[in-house]
Amino acid sequence: MKTLIALISLGLLAGCSDNRSTGIEYAPQMYHSIPVEPYSQSDYNAVNLEHFKDGRNVVMPVAGTVARGKASLYYPYENTEEGYQRAGEELKNPFTPTQEVLATAKTLYQVNCQHCHGENGDGKGPLNKSKQYEDRVPDYRLRLPTINEGKAFHSITYGRNIMGAHAYTLTPEQRWMLVTYIYQFLGPEQEKK
Repeated sequence: MKTLIALISLGLLAGCSDNRSTGIEYAPQMYHSIPVEPYSQSDYNAVNLEHFKDGRNVVMPVAGTVARGKASLYYPYENTEEGYQRAGEELKNPFTPTQEVLATAKTLYQVNCQHCHGENGDGKGPLNKSKQYEDRVPDYRLRLPTINEGKAFHSITYGRNIMGAHAYTLTPEQRWMLVTYIYQFLGPEQEKK
């Protein structure tokens, strides 16, 4: 009896040696799909089906390639001060402030910006009332005359100071619409640089 308990204990301890192992599997085909599943089960498929030498089931794209139909998402300016300056010099807003653009942009602003920058772009949004962000969100009417639309687009894309990046939540077209909208806070008396 002691020998049986020792063997069972030894078997249990041996089963705990690999954190990723499920231990003894009854009908492993139920746990591991034989067809290739691109982003999962890479270890199992690499060993059993010998797909790629690096153990992956998908080939990584060549550096610098852009997925078909996604060319508008490619943004050639780096998240550096030099990229910021280049964007300011080279980028031009493709939108004009039409009623349609401003209506769409207003909705985008209310969802993505108003909580910090406030309803009128004065930097007095609800989040700015907390101690952590108090007086750290700029007033658009003071900030925007000092930068052009290319720099504003770059700032929305990568984020700036305490503002996070919006490239992952907004398409380039939506970001340009926001730029069009926020410059409306300046009014006709203030000129864009």
